[in-house]
Amino acid sequence: MRDLRYALRQLAKSPGFTAVAVLTLALGIGANSAVFGLINGLLVKPLPYHDSSRLVLLWEQFPSQGLERIPVSAPEYLDYEKQTHSFERIAAFASASFNLKTADLPERVQGAVVSPSVFPLLGIEPIKGRIFAQEEFGEGRDDVVVISERLWKRRFNSDPALIGNKLYLNGRSYTVIGIMPARFEFPLPLFNIQGMQFTERADIWKLIAFTKGELESRGSRSYGMIARLRAGGSVSSAQAEVSTITADWKRQHPNNYGDFSSFGARIYPLQQQVAGGMRDGLFILLGAVALVLLVTCANLATMLLARASARERELAIRVAVGASPSRLLRQMLTESVVLALIGGTVGVLLTLWGLDVLKHLGARTIPRLNEVTLDWTVLFATASVAIGSGILFGLIPALASARPELTEALKEGGRGSTSGARSNRVRNGLVIAEIALALVLLVGAGLLMKSFSRLQAVNPGFDSHNVLTMELALPQLKYPPPANDEYLGGTATINFFVDARQRIANLPGVEHAAFVSALPLSGSNNDYSFVIEGRNSRQEKVSPDEEIRVITPDYFRVLQTPLLQGRFFSDSDTVDSSKVIIINRAFARKYWPNEDALGKRISINDQNPQWMTVVGIVDDIKHRALDLDAKPEFYLPHTQLPSRFMVLAVRSSQDPRTLTQAIRRELLSIDPDQPVANVRSLEQVISDSIGPRRISVVLLGVFAGVALLLASVGIYGVMSYLVVQRTHEIGVRMALGAQARDVLALVIGHALKLVGIGTGIGLLLALISTRSLSALLYGIGAFDLATFVLVTAVLATIALLASYAPALRASRADPMIAMGHNG
Repeated sequence: MRDLRYALRQLAKSPGFTAVAVLTLALGIGANSAVFGLINGLLVKPLPYHDSSRLVLLWEQFPSQGLERIPVSAPEYLDYEKQTHSFERIAAFASASFNLKTADLPERVQGAVVSPSVFPLLGIEPIKGRIFAQEEFGEGRDDVVVISERLWKRRFNSDPALIGNKLYLNGRSYTVIGIMPARFEFPLPLFNIQGMQFTERADIWKLIAFTKGELESRGSRSYGMIARLRAGGSVSSAQAEVSTITADWKRQHPNNYGDFSSFGARIYPLQQQVAGGMRDGLFILLGAVALVLLVTCANLATMLLARASARERELAIRVAVGASPSRLLRQMLTESVVLALIGGTVGVLLTLWGLDVLKHLGARTIPRLNEVTLDWTVLFATASVAIGSGILFGLIPALASARPELTEALKEGGRGSTSGARSNRVRNGLVIAEIALALVLLVGAGLLMKSFSRLQAVNPGFDSHNVLTMELALPQLKYPPPANDEYLGGTATINFFVDARQRIANLPGVEHAAFVSALPLSGSNNDYSFVIEGRNSRQEKVSPDEEIRVITPDYFRVLQTPLLQGRFFSDSDTVDSSKVIIINRAFARKYWPNEDALGKRISINDQNPQWMTVVGIVDDIKHRALDLDAKPEFYLPHTQLPSRFMVLAVRSSQDPRTLTQAIRRELLSIDPDQPVANVRSLEQVISDSIGPRRISVVLLGVFAGVALLLASVGIYGVMSYLVVQRTHEIGVRMALGAQARDVLALVIGHALKLVGIGTGIGLLLALISTRSLSALLYGIGAFDLATFVLVTAVLATIALLASYAPALRASRADPMIAMGHNG
């Protein structure tokens, strides 16, 4: 306690030094605390379900077609439910949206359809009411819903009488039977998973009601499947069982799986699927903050060495009156650890602010980011890092100070020995280390920034400027399907979208308006198999299966995607006219590489072909990601394959956001119960698609900037101390005729030597370490010469500028005053 009190008094006596040291430590330790929080919240912290380590997802796959992690069909799910023994429970789920009608304006609410086993499987109980019963599972019995506590508070003012009352969803009444706690979230957003992505929190859960058509179609894959392993079970044993089941299916249903010899299913731990795609990026950030911490420690060590020389007389007196070297060592380390703990406390405050900023930037695109907090695990890790850092940066100065030369140190005004050649070598070595580590970080940040810049410059195949988008989902009860196909919209659906497009296109400021079933880069996608006229699909290795979009006329005019051949869809392409399609360049190149694709025909029904003629070829559009090549796609007119879920895209001659209210009024004039959702610009859609990359670039850039700042402060401090230490020598030199430029050359030459050695070591370390960034780079290699050269030049320039001020101060010194100075 005496050491602690003395340490606090010493820090209080030097407020300037203490403030700079605390801020330096806050930056270094705070950066580590932030990344610890991210790793703990996204990768380590158990999911918010009971015994979540036993939860797994099952995805089917067709590797020969490049399709992985795809949903299951209703018959397949029921087979898994009956035939698997490795699971304690299994459940099906799918994303859904509901048009909620209340006394206020209609609202579209995000939700999910689930099988009744989902809540027991997850181990979550409602805060009010009950969960689904098994006897409520099935078509015609699914008139009950469970809602979230968030929706209950926001729209119903926490009314306890809501349980047992009706809600009107999609034009149909449902009874509210339960309210789930605010912390409950399911389905969780899945990071970088093809086929199904959930980007909005569900607030309504409805029972699945498999229709007759779904139960008869093994190829209509629409549902995710979650399961809980039996106690003591393993993923590998469950995988073996599932592989046996899918192999049996191929024998039992050759018409469904006969063409897909590679068909199978794979089991993934749920935790891995939620944020596993961010693992590499987070561990790269962890390495980056470790480097920042080392730079911080080197910086503090140089500061403490300089401070130790000022306290040399004090320490010598303590030794003279009986203090042992170990006693001094303990005292010095106590001071450095106290300093580190204060800096760590300020760093935690900076981290809290930084995490709020990160959540604002990336909550839409990074799963579980809103759950990231500084819990006791992170605080314990931060405290450990602070104490370890205090010992690390305090050890060298403490060892240097624990055995002062008494004779020299006790001389009145003596220069002492701690400032001798040995300590100077230590300071120089620390500055070299700072420069080398900062260069590694700067090279990594430079590579990511250049990669991100190139990614943003990629031509997505469309012009996103001045395009507004919003989603619409027409309820099946009000817009019934045709008698022969329950998946499609009927005449009412066609009429709604035809009328809506014409009304919106006539609004002032609107250049073009259209609807599409899935926006580019939105995370949504649909694949469909087909047959090509004149080709025997049974004789081909793999049946064709490509991405499909349903669009209305003017869609490509909204996107300004070039027409390469043929024509666009027009109002004359109706349900009664000849069936037509438009394909992209990649589709034409793949299936008719040496032929003219115009006039060719395909059918999405191989049993009773309805041939669709290729009437146009458009340029490729990047739908999945900016860094992935465009896949083959085909487009159908909405009038010939009507869908109830569509996305409106409007190109405007002005800021498109100003059209939002006018568009809402037009849609409500057609159907007063029809809400819109997810209103955003197409530029925002693109921005969201690269959100995780942006977070990595921003964080690594900030960490590299901190390291550069600390390295600059370090070299400034060393050069300033060098000037003070050699003031007498400089005075003698100037008295003997040395010019100001000679003194400048002396100081800057020393700095140049340190910078040269530091950058040489840093470049070698960067060449070794940047290999780990390869998976995160786009359009450049891990050894991009231009980035290495530019970053090295910037670091060297800033470091030399930091040494210029002390050098200039030395060159302007009065020789007579300098000669009388004792360092």
